[in-house]
This record gives sequence, structure tokens and C-alpha cells, in this order.
Amino acid sequence: MLGDMENSFLSVRNMSYMLDIHSTLRGISFDLKQGDNIVFFGLENSGIDKICPFISCAIDDFDGDVFFKGHDVKNASYFERNIIRKDMVYLQRGYGLITNMTVYENIALPLRYHSKMTSDEIDFRVNQLIDEMEIDLSRDMRPVDIYQSERLKTAFARAIALNPDLLLAEHPLEAQCVLNVMSVMRSLKKWADSPLKSVIIVAYNPAVFSDIANRFIMLYRGEVVFDGTREEFLSTTNEYVVQYMTFSPKGPMMV
Repeated sequence: MLGDMENSFLSVRNMSYMLDIHSTLRGISFDLKQGDNIVFFGLENSGIDKICPFISCAIDDFDGDVFFKGHDVKNASYFERNIIRKDMVYLQRGYGLITNMTVYENIALPLRYHSKMTSDEIDFRVNQLIDEMEIDLSRDMRPVDIYQSERLKTAFARAIALNPDLLLAEHPLEAQCVLNVMSVMRSLKKWADSPLKSVIIVAYNPAVFSDIANRFIMLYRGEVVFDGTREEFLSTTNEYVVQYMTFSPKGPMMV
């Protein structure tokens, strides 16, 4: 079993965390093949908000194991984690932009610190991403001076600047007008269609990503209550999913 985990793209085994009813995971296990894409969804107190920080080891105070491309993420050294974070990037909820840096400087940051690119190469790559995200007008502005959609576009561009193999995206469309972030959705779709790239999305609105993900996992009170393909998600009669997607007070979940 350990050998299989070490040789897989991403393996999560028995991920557990017990703090209170709002911060619980109970033995979550799953594998992700390179090129596959997963959406985790559920209520606010379902445990989904622990998925990305635990996989990325932004928080390592949990039970269980995470292996990514042969690396034991949880027990990796500081040097190993820096290597891992070039191939596995965490787009945090709230985006985590550096407030005293411009849009351009935020996107350039990982390229300056984690690549051997020349200044001209960095400039070319950043401008390429700015064009792709359609944020040229805000390139010299700071995050506090731009719209919410532009913050997401900037954070997304920064996340993919190093061309990682795995993107962890935590509530990327929260408080967003979908029309305003279509450039992000187009890039996510292109990413999802690549056989060498994968994305794990945590969201309250899973149906928005039905063209992107090929697997959907729902949590309730820290446990998996649904795990299926895109087709199974769209046609399911699972009582948890039905209650969630129809916004119904009637069902197995207490809301």
C-alpha cells in the first residue's frame, strides 16, 4: 500500500482532524490520477475547508498521510516542501495577494524566487498571463485598488505562473460575478483538459465546475456522503446531493 502511494500522483489516506463540530474530518481517503480533476463540496461545517490546507501542508496538524509525486508531503523537510510547492500550488480563499505590490509584481513573485528565468523571460511570462487574464489596465495597481474579479485573476495568474502540475483552488468564485471572471474559467477549462495537469476545487457551487471536473466528492460532518463521476453527479438521486442542490430544508442534513 505504501509503495502504491509513493508512486501515485496524489494519494490521501485516512485524513482526520478533530477540533469541534465545525472543524472535523473523519478518515478521508482518495487518489487523484494526473490529468483528473475533483470538486469537493458541502455545507460550511462539512470539513471541505480543511482539504486544501492539509493537502498542501499549509497546516500539518492532522492525522493521516498525503503523498504527492513520491513525496511524503506531511513529513517533508523545508527544502522538500519548497520543491513540492513548485508543482503543487495552493490558490487560497481570499487570494493572499501582497498588498504593497502591484498586480505585475504579485504575478512575478514566484518566478523571481522559484525559477532561474532571466528578467526578460519573467517579463514575457508575466505579460503573457496579464493578457490571458485580461487585466492589463490594472497591471500597475495594488490589490486594494482593484475589483474583486481582478484580484482573483491576479491570484490565479500568480498560481499558474510556474506551470505547476496540481492546482488547489479554494472557493475561487466566492463573491464573484461569473461573467467578470470568464478568463479564469477559460484557463481552468484548458487546464482541466490537459492530460498532464490536475485541479482540486473546493466550492459551495459545484455545478459551475461541471465542465471542468470529472469527479465530485461531497462531505457532510467530515465524512464522504457522495463520490462520483461528472455523469453520476449530474444524474444522482443521492439524498445528500439532492437536498444540497435543491436548497431544501428536508433531507438527511440538519441546516
